[in-house]
Amino acid sequence: MHNLLSFDRIIATWPDNTAAHQRARLLEAMRGRSGVTTLEAMRFLDIVDPRARIVELRKEGYPIKTSWVHQPTECGRLHTVGLYTLSCNFELVAITKTSKAPSHGINQQMRLAL
Repeated sequence: MHNLLSFDRIIATWPDNTAAHQRARLLEAMRGRSGVTTLEAMRFLDIVDPRARIVELRKEGYPIKTSWVHQPTECGRLHTVGLYTLSCNFELVAITKTSKAPSHGINQQMRLAL
């Protein structure tokens, strides 16, 4: 199993439960490890449906590859699940957050730079 502390660090960096923060958590996990599975994203990154976030990231232009691996659930039964990896080196892609300044009623947005 992967180092769980790295998942904790990712959650601490992107704590909100918005779709944007979920996408950011997935990107950071894919960058920092050899990929992230559907079960890991659900269990450790607090993303209920990682498949939807992957679709959104692909629409934003991220080249994400899906391969299939066997991984046990909490019950110990093996399931075939998706393993999501960035198909090229995205070390230069920066995730930026907008300022925490008062928004005066305007929704703040996080930008994922390509």
